[in-house]
Amino acid sequence: MRKLLTILGLALFFIVGVESVKAIGASYSNLTLPRVIYRGGNDNPRPQALRSLLAQISRRTSIEVNREPVALNISDPELFHYPFITMAGDAGFDPFPEDDLKILRNYLSYGGFLFIDDNSARADSAFSASVRKMVSALFPQNPLGKISRDHSIFRSFYLLNTVSGRSIVKPYLEGISIKGRTVLVVSSNDQGGAWSRNKLGHWNYDVMAGGYRQRQLAIRLGVNIIMYALTLDYKKDMVHLPIILERLRRYNPR
Repeated sequence: MRKLLTILGLALFFIVGVESVKAIGASYSNLTLPRVIYRGGNDNPRPQALRSLLAQISRRTSIEVNREPVALNISDPELFHYPFITMAGDAGFDPFPEDDLKILRNYLSYGGFLFIDDNSARADSAFSASVRKMVSALFPQNPLGKISRDHSIFRSFYLLNTVSGRSIVKPYLEGISIKGRTVLVVSSNDQGGAWSRNKLGHWNYDVMAGGYRQRQLAIRLGVNIIMYALTLDYKKDMVHLPIILERLRRYNPR
């Protein structure tokens, strides 16, 4: 019965969840992937990446999407209207203010999900160093760790046994989990560079080494990350999106 209820909850997300969100003032009705704005560095190195990924999600799944880009600061009250946010970069950035760290910590603890993409294609990049400082300040007792290959993120939509990207800097993802729920995922492999496509349908960046198959695996991984954030470990009878949205709505940062 619990499995049935969970699946029904996922199926009803865009009927119940989105209508509830609209009732509290959000201006969107489909899946939106906001990116985080921050000081210093470069917070939008792959301007067409999210739009391209959303196009793939629309084509490959039954999820309706909003392809228009949304950018917001952590302090923006609209943050808590989105169950999924992204953060990308290719250079070091300024430390987040303590107030922003507190808001982000609450957002993740109350059911939100953050995907961080290093677009530098370099090991131990300045962006990676800044991310690790931020995550350490965010969850000082919970360090980043490798995400195992049996994690639900590798089977939330596609069955994957590898980690891809435009450049394979690290053959694994890293993440932070809270009470069994992964709330933050970091990729070092420039996922956005692999996803990014222009309006004419041409890929913006060449994949390094792996060609077409590597790009397709990166797209599939992107779809899986989105699906995991929306459904979590639904196959294990864990909490699903309607409950996440309700928890986020109950938390009022203002």
